[in-house]
Amino acid sequence: MKKMKLVEIVLLVVSVVVFIIAFVGIKNIDSPMLNVYLGWVYILMACALVATLAFPLVNAFKNKKSLIKLLVLIAAVVVIFGGAYLIAPGSPVEMNNEVPASQFKFADTALYVVYLFVAGAFIALLWSGIRKAIKK
Repeated sequence: MKKMKLVEIVLLVVSVVVFIIAFVGIKNIDSPMLNVYLGWVYILMACALVATLAFPLVNAFKNKKSLIKLLVLIAAVVVIFGGAYLIAPGSPVEMNNEVPASQFKFADTALYVVYLFVAGAFIALLWSGIRKAIKK
């Protein structure tokens, strides 16, 4: 556990240093510091993705019930993203530089997924309040 705390502190310190250097060093979009900053962000995102996927998988194989729950959850996420992709229009927007049509489709899909998750969170919040009020 102490090793994980040390890793957390090192990542935090490196992130703060990279952020400060990037904040001071990035004057325009062509700055080389922007690449350093984005590279560090990609590394942190990869670490978060690996941790997010690894821990449930390790726990899922401990018993059959949690494995089934994980498979149902993965199927639900695939259905949500697939449905959002199917209904996303991918309409092009006039921009200064050329952007492939697939990026518009991807952006619309991401927006629809975010809208769906925000709506789900709002409904869960309302349901929680209503259920708590009914139980009292």
